[in-house]
Amino acid sequence: MTKKITSYVGWTIVLAASVYFIVNSALPYLPYNQPRLAGAGFLPHFAPWILVHIVAGMTALLLGPFQFIPSIRKKYPRTHRFMGKTYLICIVIAACASLEISTFKIIIGEKAVVYGMGLFILGIIWLLTSGMAYWSARSRNFVQHREWMVRSFVVTCAFTTFRLLNRFMTEKFGMDGNAAAELMAWACWSVPLIVAELFLQGSKIRKGNAALANKKQQAMPIAAESNN
Repeated sequence: MTKKITSYVGWTIVLAASVYFIVNSALPYLPYNQPRLAGAGFLPHFAPWILVHIVAGMTALLLGPFQFIPSIRKKYPRTHRFMGKTYLICIVIAACASLEISTFKIIIGEKAVVYGMGLFILGIIWLLTSGMAYWSARSRNFVQHREWMVRSFVVTCAFTTFRLLNRFMTEKFGMDGNAAAELMAWACWSVPLIVAELFLQGSKIRKGNAALANKKQQAMPIAAESNN
């Protein structure tokens, strides 16, 4: 029961952070031909790409947590599969739009290579982790599917991590905006992925140790009987 409550509390926090990010950092970009798009240099060529990226990314961000709720997965498998497919399709759309913007607007257009490459590789990692989640599901390897879905959603949350920590570093610590953006373009996905991997592999080690201890316990009475 405690584990279940902790899980729900954790996902509630993730959803709350996602909604905060969407309301404060994503939705203000949606009105077309508005100063935020013009000031950022998205108009006219890149505005469609950023809007598609935002809408698809927001959908994936909100759908992600529901993929990890066991009751939905067990009681409503069709709903789980539908949400999963929608999640993956949204990631493909959002990631491709991100690759377009990071390549042609940021790296080539603005010559911001460090910042742009961080976002470009983020898009690649987003596609790879999500693609592996889909492949493992199609192969009915559900253990690997859950692990790759964790990695995929961690990368999906990178945009929330980027905005929140970038704002924190610039407003609270007075860090230069460009330096903070370059740092977070790499750290927003690499650091969470490392942390997630430590948890995933640590869980395997704990389960392996428990199985080994259980095997030794079962072997002890047999050894004692043989000695007698």
